[in-house]
Amino acid sequence: MRGFIMEKKGLRERQKETRRARILEVSRKRFQDAGYSNITIEDIAAESEISAVTVYKYFGSKAGLLLALVGQSDMILIKKLEECANSQHPSLIEAVLDFGRIMRQHAMTYLQKSTWREVISASISEGSREFGRTYSELDSVLIEKMRTLIVGLQDRNLVTTNIDASALADCLFSLQNIRFFQFIADDTIEMEAANEKFRQDLEALQVAFGSRAVLKATS
Repeated sequence: MRGFIMEKKGLRERQKETRRARILEVSRKRFQDAGYSNITIEDIAAESEISAVTVYKYFGSKAGLLLALVGQSDMILIKKLEECANSQHPSLIEAVLDFGRIMRQHAMTYLQKSTWREVISASISEGSREFGRTYSELDSVLIEKMRTLIVGLQDRNLVTTNIDASALADCLFSLQNIRFFQFIADDTIEMEAANEKFRQDLEALQVAFGSRAVLKATS
C-alpha cells in the first residue's frame, strides 16, 4: 500500500512539472508573438488547456510567469557560460567578448527585445520584492561565472594574480550589462554592432589603464 501511495504521489508530481513546463512554453511563445503587454493570463490558460486559476496557483501573476521564464532562461545560459569559462581563450578581452556574445545570442534566442525590456523594467520597479530580489540573485550567479573565467585565465598566466578576480568580474559584468541594456532598449542595434561596441569598450580600458597583463588583446 505504501509503495502504491508513493508511486501515485510521484505521478502527481510529474504531472505538475509537465503542466508547469507547458504553461511556460505557451507563455514564452505568446510573449514572443504578441508582446508581453498584449497577453493575459486567460490567453495563456486557454492555449495551455487549463484554467486561469491553475496558472495563478503555479505562478501568482503574469510578472511571476515572466520571472519563471527568466529563471528558466538563466539555467540554460549558465550551462553555456560554464563551457565558455572552460574554453582556452587567448586573452581576457577575447574571453569577456565571448561571454558577452553568448549572453546576447542566448537572450535573443529565448525572448524578444520587447519582452526583455519588460523584464528589466520589472526588476527595477520591484527591486525590493521577489521579482527584483530573484533577478539580482540570478545576476550574482552570472558574475560568479565571470569570476571563474578570470581565475582560469590567471591560472594560465594571462591575467595577473595581483588582480582581485571577484572585483574584476563584478566590474566587467556591470559593463557588459550596460551594453546589454542598450542593445535591448534599441531595436535598431544589430548583434554584430553590439559585439563590436563591447570590444571597443574593453580595448579602451586596456589603453586607459595601460596594463597588458590585465587586458591583453590578441594581435
